[in-house]
Amino acid sequence: MTKRSIFLTLPLLVMPLLSAFGQPAIGGGTCNSATLSGAYEVLLSGRQLTSAGAVTQIFQGVGTANFNGLSKVTVSLTANTVTTTQNFGTPITWNGTYSLQANCIGAMTITIGGTATFSLEAYTQPGSATVASGFAVIGSDSSYAYNGTGTMQPATCPSTISGAHEFNATGSGLTGAVANSTLDVAGMLQFDGMGNVTGTWTQVSNLTSTTVSAGGTYTVGEGCLASAVMTDTSNNKYTFSFSFSSASPNFGLIASSPAVIFDGTASAMQPTIVTSCAASTLNGTYYMTLAGRLAPSGAATKIQLANGTATFDGAGHVTFNLTASSVNGSQLFGAPLTDSGTYSLQSTCLGSINIASGDTATFNLVAYNFNTTTLQAKSFTMVGTDATYALNGSGSVQPAECAVSTLSGSWPFSGTGNSLSGAANTGLADLGGILQFDGQGAVSGTWTLVSNSASTPVQAAGTYTVSSTCVGSISLTDQANNAYAGSLAVFGVDTYGYPNDFQLVMTSPQLIFSGTGRAAFVNPGEALTNNAAFLPGATPAGTVFALFGSDLASKLSQATNVPLPTTLLTTTLFVNGEKAPLFNVQPGQIDAQMPEDIKPGLATVMVTNGTNSNAVSVMVPAVSPEIIVYGNNLAVVTDLNYNVITSAKPAHVGDTVVLWFLGGGAVNASGKLTTGAASPAGLSPVTGPYTITVGGVEATNISYVGLTPESVGLYQASFVVPTGTPTGNQKVVLTISGQDSNAPVMAVK
Repeated sequence: MTKRSIFLTLPLLVMPLLSAFGQPAIGGGTCNSATLSGAYEVLLSGRQLTSAGAVTQIFQGVGTANFNGLSKVTVSLTANTVTTTQNFGTPITWNGTYSLQANCIGAMTITIGGTATFSLEAYTQPGSATVASGFAVIGSDSSYAYNGTGTMQPATCPSTISGAHEFNATGSGLTGAVANSTLDVAGMLQFDGMGNVTGTWTQVSNLTSTTVSAGGTYTVGEGCLASAVMTDTSNNKYTFSFSFSSASPNFGLIASSPAVIFDGTASAMQPTIVTSCAASTLNGTYYMTLAGRLAPSGAATKIQLANGTATFDGAGHVTFNLTASSVNGSQLFGAPLTDSGTYSLQSTCLGSINIASGDTATFNLVAYNFNTTTLQAKSFTMVGTDATYALNGSGSVQPAECAVSTLSGSWPFSGTGNSLSGAANTGLADLGGILQFDGQGAVSGTWTLVSNSASTPVQAAGTYTVSSTCVGSISLTDQANNAYAGSLAVFGVDTYGYPNDFQLVMTSPQLIFSGTGRAAFVNPGEALTNNAAFLPGATPAGTVFALFGSDLASKLSQATNVPLPTTLLTTTLFVNGEKAPLFNVQPGQIDAQMPEDIKPGLATVMVTNGTNSNAVSVMVPAVSPEIIVYGNNLAVVTDLNYNVITSAKPAHVGDTVVLWFLGGGAVNASGKLTTGAASPAGLSPVTGPYTITVGGVEATNISYVGLTPESVGLYQASFVVPTGTPTGNQKVVLTISGQDSNAPVMAVK
């Protein structure tokens, strides 16, 4: 068997086939009731308002939602309510049914323990998992308009809480059973792992900012639930209820005292990684959202929502570049804001921001969620005031670079805001639904709007932009000819460096709201993988890759000659506008070669199938060696006669074997490299330094690492199995230019 024929058969061994799902798409998937299955942390807020926007009743609940994967759901909450009286810490159990459509949008109806209806969305199903990691709901019953979110709880619940946890929340100031102001909260809770907790946080009510220091005790119960009771230095008592959303743990929370009620989220600050913060802890550009309100009698009379970026220089200076929409005596939408000033962080990771240019504002600041390599904070939250608003904001790291194609596919979103009549706030508004991006600037949306207790379905379509700095705009028109305009900020880098979130501020003359969009499955950029271990973000120039999706081609068609064609049937694939050579196409998968001249960095991949097209952003590395695998993570390693090493025919110490891989990067070519054509007949070794280990033992006798002659995109490494290699199935790792490959196993005897 020749080297070339081995290469041509490998894709048939290792590439899974996907069935078509309907509408043309890159990546994607399909949802049904089984998509939501198991126990989820849930945080639910409810409000009732007057026509003037004043809050008359408040509901805040935290607990769990258990979906049975079929159609039944049970929601168990600890609830704080303010109606004609204050009622804190009330247990509530709701039972009902739910359903999800293929696009991950559905409904939840509560019939036992209460009567309520919700629109439901599921999102971010990581990797190949079939169960959603989170959901969002909006809805209403006879008392409240609700909005809520849920995150899958850990498989094993923590038995205690230890270390520092950032938390941020919103709520209301109270005078008995009357909401007298909006409330923004941010700070830190410190747990000792033995039942004791202290806290330091800032409460901003209208234009008054108060620092609270408190201490008390906490308990952790069953079902990933916990509670705490704390007393501050003014002898005010706060009762907290928690529901864990990770093993760290991170958690949703509600809190109450006779004078305040608020709910929010908390994240472990990773004190074991960072023992002391300083200005350098925040360094670089972060996505940012900022909300401002003034509610002197419990009804917001002034509103500002903004998003964009915050740039910290690591040395005490910060600049906000935002797009803001305000309702403040008049409507002013889409105004650019540039504010700058100074910031500081104490060793505890609490600090402050003082804005002196563009605005005059002060904030209390919390940095958290640290990068384990750079020790810099990946997230921050803040609360404060300027002369007009009580302000709360947050930020997270952005991708290194974005493009219009960064937003592609289905993105469920949810948000909260206000309904408007001119410059008057007429009530609160909750939205939930889905936005569908084509990766090329066109977007459509379907969502539900709950304003006070009225629910309205909305369908809209329009355009969007995303700049290289990961901010952009969106413009939509709905079926009633209402126009919506908004700004976008992309964030939430995942394991492979792709964003799975965006923050949205949207306005119309009748509405202002902010919300978060989340990839329904994973970022569609992860649908392009190398053709060895099928990992995203691992396809350098010249590498063979697979692109997964639906309706990518009308049927199966394979190339029969080299050079490879750039069109099969009616399917063509472009990378940065250049046609890519195609090995084969089918409805769920395309196998192609990354063009040889594509530079490292962000690239746009577009697929056309007849008149249909879709695009997505992918990251192209300079080098990313990935060993070809088959079966259960078995490395494709052969002897010199090209017989595959198996447990039945293992390699022996001292044998010369050939390791087959992709993504070796640049080579010293023995002839001209032409995209889609066979590589030169001579040896073309990789330019970067390399090592090979088997079972942790480094091979010292490596005769060749480079392109396989007369193949398309295939690399090989010839080496001697080193002395001292353990017997049995041993991990093989190839490293080129400091980049480690995957670690499949080969049999050694």
